[in-house]
Amino acid sequence: MGGSFDPFHVGHLALARAAVDALGLDRLLVIPAAAPPHKLGRAMSPPEIRLEMVEAGIAGERGLEASRIELDRSGPSYTVDTVAALLAQVDPGDQPVEIVVVLSTESFAGLATWHEPDRLLGLARIAVAPRAGHPAPDLTAFAEAFPGRADRVVVIPGPEVDVSASDIRRRVARGDSIEGLVPPGVIGVIDAHRLYRQPQLMEDASPVTEPLTDETRPTRSGSAAAATPRSDGLPTRGAAGAAVSEPASERAPLDMARRIVELAEDKKAADIVLLDLQGLTTVADAFVICSGGSERQLEAIADGIIEGMRAEKVRPIGREGTSDSHWVLLDYGSVIVHVFTPPERDYYQLERHWSGARTVLRVQ
Repeated sequence: MGGSFDPFHVGHLALARAAVDALGLDRLLVIPAAAPPHKLGRAMSPPEIRLEMVEAGIAGERGLEASRIELDRSGPSYTVDTVAALLAQVDPGDQPVEIVVVLSTESFAGLATWHEPDRLLGLARIAVAPRAGHPAPDLTAFAEAFPGRADRVVVIPGPEVDVSASDIRRRVARGDSIEGLVPPGVIGVIDAHRLYRQPQLMEDASPVTEPLTDETRPTRSGSAAAATPRSDGLPTRGAAGAAVSEPASERAPLDMARRIVELAEDKKAADIVLLDLQGLTTVADAFVICSGGSERQLEAIADGIIEGMRAEKVRPIGREGTSDSHWVLLDYGSVIVHVFTPPERDYYQLERHWSGARTVLRVQ
């Protein structure tokens, strides 16, 4: 079971326990990623400290072991490489070893976007557990993405523990208690290293430079839409969002956009990009662009952003699109959020269209 584990929390522990019990595992390796591919460019706690949190969090737990296999390997921490390395450690004379990769439902939804997923399914089975507040594992979408591989996935009873690492980091930064959200030993590690006191997002100033040339947008079937496309490359805003004259928020645009990025990350959005458009257009000051691995995840990401911002008394001016359209646009006035399925995102190529914008951050 891999992850960034920044920090390791009770949701991780509950999932690990459930996997050991449901699958009858001899042991479960809990593996912090040295360089999570979906979080490159994001400030994180040092790998050794995240390993220390895992060790503290699973101390005394039956069948659970902390592993540093990805910390000792250079480059992005791809799961397929980790599984291959584990299999290479098996002595040919020993009994055959089966490896199972344990995932939560939101990680499973994005499996098709992982590095060499077909090879991964050839090396290991996938065990997926539901998570509170997220859609159930979509086995139909998996079967469509990986024909003939249905036998490589098993759904285990999920611990309904709705805990978010980003929420824990924010609580620590505010000085709030995290008791009950992380195992007791993890609190000691956080305090000893003074983690999360000043959380920040690392900047990436490397924009894409190829210009966008497409002039029409597709319908669900892929044909050109009859509506005249906007000159800025955005889906046309219409009656789907209730227009209001007041601004969505008085917060600084990039501050609000960073909060939206955190909410998208909570819902396991993939390849999140924050673009600073200030001085380039009057449309908005910032774009947040991200992908959902399935139509259901696309809706979950959009709903999660709306609910999270509403809790901070910020409501969108409008919402356009649905999972059926393969994109959702959320208009927060100075910040516009685009949530796409990967094919639709490839079509729009907004990062290329706005090649002059500064890439504030990228969470891959």
